[in-house]
Amino acid sequence: MPIRTCLQDNSAFEPEAIAAMSRALEETCEALHINGKIHHREVIAARIIDLARDGVIDATALRRRVLAEMEAMRSL
Repeated sequence: MPIRTCLQDNSAFEPEAIAAMSRALEETCEALHINGKIHHREVIAARIIDLARDGVIDATALRRRVLAEMEAMRSL
Protein backbone atom coordinates (compact mmCIF):
# COMPACT_ATOMS: atom_id res chain seq x y z
CA MET A 1 0.00 0.00 0.00
CA PRO A 2 1.65 3.23 -1.11
CA ILE A 3 1.35 6.21 1.21
CA ARG A 4 -0.46 8.11 -1.57
CA THR A 5 -3.60 6.09 -0.80
CA CYS A 6 -3.64 7.66 2.69
CA LEU A 7 -3.14 11.22 1.49
CA GLN A 8 -6.34 13.14 1.07
CA ASP A 9 -4.59 15.96 -0.78
CA ASN A 10 -1.51 14.85 -2.72
CA SER A 11 -0.85 18.45 -3.75
CA ALA A 12 -0.06 19.38 -0.13
CA PHE A 13 3.34 17.70 -0.52
CA GLU A 14 6.09 17.92 -3.11
CA PRO A 15 6.88 14.69 -4.98
CA GLU A 16 10.18 14.39 -3.06
CA ALA A 17 8.31 14.57 0.26
CA ILE A 18 5.86 11.89 -0.85
CA ALA A 19 8.78 9.67 -1.88
CA ALA A 20 10.43 10.17 1.53
CA MET A 21 7.17 9.45 3.33
CA SER A 22 6.67 6.29 1.25
CA ARG A 23 10.18 5.13 2.05
CA ALA A 24 9.63 5.83 5.75
CA LEU A 25 6.39 3.83 5.68
CA GLU A 26 8.02 0.83 4.03
CA GLU A 27 11.05 0.89 6.33
CA THR A 28 8.95 1.36 9.47
CA CYS A 29 6.59 -1.47 8.56
CA GLU A 30 9.57 -3.69 7.79
CA ALA A 31 11.20 -2.87 11.14
CA LEU A 32 7.93 -3.67 12.95
CA HIS A 33 7.33 -6.83 10.88
CA ILE A 34 4.04 -5.47 9.58
CA ASN A 35 3.44 -7.12 6.25
CA GLY A 36 -0.15 -7.58 5.15
CA LYS A 37 -1.80 -5.89 8.13
CA ILE A 38 -3.51 -3.04 6.30
CA HIS A 39 -4.95 -1.38 9.41
CA HIS A 40 -1.54 -1.23 11.07
CA ARG A 41 0.02 0.21 7.91
CA GLU A 42 -2.73 2.85 7.76
CA VAL A 43 -2.07 3.87 11.37
CA ILE A 44 1.65 4.19 10.71
CA ALA A 45 1.01 6.07 7.45
CA ALA A 46 -1.27 8.52 9.26
CA ARG A 47 1.43 9.23 11.84
CA ILE A 48 4.06 9.73 9.13
CA ILE A 49 1.74 12.14 7.32
CA ASP A 50 1.13 14.07 10.56
CA LEU A 51 4.87 14.37 11.18
CA ALA A 52 5.43 15.49 7.59
CA ARG A 53 2.76 18.16 7.97
CA ASP A 54 4.72 19.37 11.00
CA GLY A 55 7.83 19.68 8.81
CA VAL A 56 9.61 16.36 9.29
CA ILE A 57 10.27 15.28 5.71
CA ASP A 58 13.44 13.18 5.89
CA ALA A 59 12.64 9.46 5.53
CA THR A 60 15.15 8.38 8.17
CA ALA A 61 13.90 10.97 10.66
CA LEU A 62 10.30 9.93 10.04
CA ARG A 63 11.11 6.25 10.54
CA ARG A 64 13.10 6.92 13.71
CA ARG A 65 10.35 9.11 15.17
CA VAL A 66 7.61 6.57 14.55
CA LEU A 67 9.69 3.69 15.88
CA ALA A 68 10.60 5.70 19.00
CA GLU A 69 6.94 6.53 19.59
CA MET A 70 5.97 2.88 19.18
CA GLU A 71 8.66 1.86 21.67
CA ALA A 72 7.47 4.48 24.15
CA MET A 73 3.90 3.18 23.86
CA ARG A 74 5.05 -0.39 24.53
CA SER A 75 6.76 0.65 27.74
CA LEU A 76 3.58 2.17 29.20
